Amino acid sequence: MMLLRKTILFAATALAIVQAPAALANSALQNQSDTLVYLHSIEPKSLYQWWTQAEYPRRQILDSLVYLDGEQKLRPWLAKSWKQEGSVWTFTLRDDVVFTDGSKLDADTVAKNFNFWLKISTSVPDSFFKEAKVIDAHTIAFHTTVAQPWLPDLLSSTAFGINSSPSLDRDLKEIGENPIGSGPFTLKEWKRGEEIILERNDAYQWGPEGTHGGPAYLKTVRWKFVPDANARWLALEKGEADLIQEPPSVKWQEAQGKYLTSQRLAPGRNQTLSLNVEAGPFADKRIRQAFAYASNRQQIVQSVFRGAIPFEGNGAYSQTTQDYLDLNSEYGYNPAKAIELLEEAGYTKLNAEGYRVNSDGKVLEVVFPLYPTVVNAEGVIAAQALQAEVKKVGIKLNAFVLTQTELAAGRYTKADEYDIVQGYWTWYAPTVLSINYRPAGVNTQPSTIYGRQQLNQFAAVDGNPNPHNRVRSNDWKLQESIIAAHEQTDPAQRKQQLQAIQQHISDEALALGFYASAYNLAGQPYVNGLIHSIFGPQFYEIKKN
Repeated sequence: MMLLRKTILFAATALAIVQAPAALANSALQNQSDTLVYLHSIEPKSLYQWWTQAEYPRRQILDSLVYLDGEQKLRPWLAKSWKQEGSVWTFTLRDDVVFTDGSKLDADTVAKNFNFWLKISTSVPDSFFKEAKVIDAHTIAFHTTVAQPWLPDLLSSTAFGINSSPSLDRDLKEIGENPIGSGPFTLKEWKRGEEIILERNDAYQWGPEGTHGGPAYLKTVRWKFVPDANARWLALEKGEADLIQEPPSVKWQEAQGKYLTSQRLAPGRNQTLSLNVEAGPFADKRIRQAFAYASNRQQIVQSVFRGAIPFEGNGAYSQTTQDYLDLNSEYGYNPAKAIELLEEAGYTKLNAEGYRVNSDGKVLEVVFPLYPTVVNAEGVIAAQALQAEVKKVGIKLNAFVLTQTELAAGRYTKADEYDIVQGYWTWYAPTVLSINYRPAGVNTQPSTIYGRQQLNQFAAVDGNPNPHNRVRSNDWKLQESIIAAHEQTDPAQRKQQLQAIQQHISDEALALGFYASAYNLAGQPYVNGLIHSIFGPQFYEIKKN
């Protein structure tokens, strides 16, 4: 993955973790030394949705070929070694790994997983995956359509965790309800709407390089789903939880003074405002830029998140992605410049409500549907603040949260239905650019892409479908430049090319960065050994003492 590249181990040697000396915890819970109670915000419908919320619990169950440690170094895991020759990566596998169903790891199993990834995810082809070829029982070659310098990074992620071969013969529903891996925990029970109970795999002996290697110290993990951030915080305060995800932003500073805390910023793309350039007002670059100047995004982020989540001005790329370009100074708050651009675009008058109209009397209105699976309650407040800011220059921003009915029906996915989509894309290499910007031909049908419960794609008349191009860019030169950067073998030149792409996306105002996609954790001071990576929390090394 394109990691935060900081998979920090919470231990005596841990860095960048704030662990306060004094926080009162419920002694009964603390004394349950073999059980961890963790509170998480979102319950996925399946553990095989191609979505970070499904990957968090799946990380405890599935191992990957490659491990990325806290020093941003790739280490062996299920693969002992790997090498690249052009568009081919060859991996040598361990020969002692046994899945919890009794089957063994071999090259055929990995090839079967590779084909499974190609089948279930639209983003895998845009990472230039092509095919897997078995060399011998414990050697496999991955072929890519272009040279892919970051393939091991990608394969270190939970998205590419390895399932047992027999388990992949089940239907996707069964796979999602009970994935079977070789990891330190197994899924014992899933109480829908309440919790997932994970149980230790006592036979585990192949922890990644740099860990203790054997079975987990914990016997049981109770992974509870608590959507309300205030409720999660209260449970931590009352000693009813060992560890919580996403404490309220207003409590983050307090948490840093009382509890073990950690923040990781997701790789790939931040919480970004993707502007629809195919239809509507944002087909005009001047209006896109005017919106950017009027949005006052940095001040909104500071006011809403109170330092718990940082502003991010780069709309294409996360700062934890290789060869990131800092664009935080681009499109600083400048309402006068915004008005100048709007008038140049023909919106010279204001109506009685203070909104801009053109010579035909058409109001400058922007449709901004918010996906509740992507934007949390604080994010909705930020969107409402954005609405108030752009009104000052006469832009009518219609921001609203989609209902479950609208999500299920695939509403607000066609070109004439939306102007802005907010979302992040957690990916582990600059390949995220191809996922988000590859042209997709003519999109003709709706898709419930943010529901991510099915295998959804836009239908396309020309070219392969790409449901993740929410900008609706049809710029093949941009895509060619992304491919050229991947094929560049000189790291310095590749960095220059990738940063030029990020600058181009900013200059064209195709997507505006809003705030980082952050993973904030707070836990009791007696929790030790937590691995917190950009994959989310890993409980393999945890001890309670």
